[in-house]
Amino acid sequence: MNSWIVYSQPRPSARLRLFSFSHAGGGSGAFRGWPDRLGDEIELGYVQLPGRESRLREKPFASIPQLIPQLVDAIATHSDRAFAFYGHSLGGKIAFEATRELRRRGARGPSHLFVAACPAPQVPWPHPLMHGLDTPHFLDEMQRRYGGIPQQVIEDEELRALLVPTLRADVTMIETYSYTPEAPLDCGVTVFGGRTDRMVEESSLALWRAQTHGGFRLQMASGDHFFPQLAQARLPESIAAELLDAAIVHTYV
Repeated sequence: MNSWIVYSQPRPSARLRLFSFSHAGGGSGAFRGWPDRLGDEIELGYVQLPGRESRLREKPFASIPQLIPQLVDAIATHSDRAFAFYGHSLGGKIAFEATRELRRRGARGPSHLFVAACPAPQVPWPHPLMHGLDTPHFLDEMQRRYGGIPQQVIEDEELRALLVPTLRADVTMIETYSYTPEAPLDCGVTVFGGRTDRMVEESSLALWRAQTHGGFRLQMASGDHFFPQLAQARLPESIAAELLDAAIVHTYV
C-alpha cells in the first residue's frame, strides 16, 4: 500500500487527478469537502507526509531536498493518467520541487501547478526564524503570524508533545528552503492569495510568473493566510474549471 497518497473518494473513471499538498502541520482535513466540489471528472489524492494522520508515528521530514526523492517515487506510481498539483503555503514549495524532480527524471509531470498563500520560490524568506524557539514561544509566534492553532493544542501538554514536532519540522522546511535556479516549468501556473494575509504579499505571489513558460494567472481573494477555508472561497471550483474547460478565458497578470 502506498501510504503517501490517500483517496477519500476514489474515482477510477475520472479524467485526471489532482494531488493536494497541505500547509505546515496540516493534513487531509484541510481538503475536507473538496472531492464533491471538484466534480466527478477529477479524482483528489491527498499527499500524506510522515508525522501526521495515519503516519503519525513516522518521523517527519525537516528538509525539502530530503523529502522530495521519496515523495516523487510515490507520485510516479500514480501517474497512469493526467494529473495536476495544488499546494498551500509550504505545500506550494513542495509541489513545485516535486514538479522539478519529475522533470529531472524525464517522468510525466503535472499538467498544471496551482499554489496558494505561497511566495515565489526565488523569494528569500523575509521573516525572523522561529523553528528553533522553545515550544511556548514557538506556538506563540505561530499563532501571531498565522493563527489557526486550536486552543486545546496550546493548553494540553500531551497534544503539544504529539503535534508540535511535526509542525516544527514543517516550519523548518519552510525556513531553511534554498532555491536553486533551473529552467522555468513548461506547465502553466495559477497562484491564489489572500488580500489580508500578513505573511505573504501579493508582490511575492506575482513573481511566480518567472517560473513558467506556460500560462500564468494570479487571483486574489478575501481572507488571510487560510482564505481557502472561508465559506465564500470557491477555490476547488476555480481549479476544476481551469483544468476541465479548455475554453476558459484567463486574465493574465
